[in-house]
Amino acid sequence: MQDLQEIKRETKKLILETLNMDPISPDDIRDDVSLLSGENTIKIDSIDVLEVVVAIQRKFNVRINDQNHARMIVDTVNTIAEFVVSQQQQGPLPR
Repeated sequence: MQDLQEIKRETKKLILETLNMDPISPDDIRDDVSLLSGENTIKIDSIDVLEVVVAIQRKFNVRINDQNHARMIVDTVNTIAEFVVSQQQQGPLPR
């Protein structure tokens, strides 16, 4: 099982790759500031949230079924990582 810091690093890389945000370094993205607010280094919109949700589900083998819940999960790097850890603790999804 991955630790929280490792998941945060991988999440930042995944977001940048998924949304093709090339000149930005994962280290530039703040863990505790909303990705939706425009106050972080990057700003994502509702379409981006859907793309990020799909990427997170594939990368970490977790499931996010409710779109309203997805916006809360994809709010910050911290909320994404905490969700992934909580899902991994419940055990892997059947393939």
